[in-house]
Amino acid sequence: MSFMSILAAAETAAPAAAQTTTTVVADGAAAAPGAAAQPQPNMLTGMLPIIIVFAVMIFFMMRSQKKQAQKRQQMIDQVVKGTRVLLNSGMYGTIVEVKSNSFVVEIADRVQVEVVKNGIADLAADPKEADPKAAK
Repeated sequence: MSFMSILAAAETAAPAAAQTTTTVVADGAAAAPGAAAQPQPNMLTGMLPIIIVFAVMIFFMMRSQKKQAQKRQQMIDQVVKGTRVLLNSGMYGTIVEVKSNSFVVEIADRVQVEVVKNGIADLAADPKEADPKAAK
């Protein structure tokens, strides 16, 4: 088939296509002749990737918080009499007595305070060892 025969066939088909009429569907959009109206895309389909990303993000945040809570509970469980701790108030102290829901902590010579178990921020070494500037 030559280029000229293809060009001639296209020219004869063009006027026939120009005479076709278009149908208008109820919502005012023009449709191709003989074609059915296309369904609208579901709104959920467009939102699905965002929902999935949000769900994965929440899953990882919850998993991280659970690991931190387990680590903190292990730290509190290993506190025994004589353990050096850092309190949430920023004071260092030594555990003198372990009670069911609290600790008695000595923060200075003959100065003891009772602290709830969640009042322990971290296990601590001697503050002079923790801060190299204080040792000088």
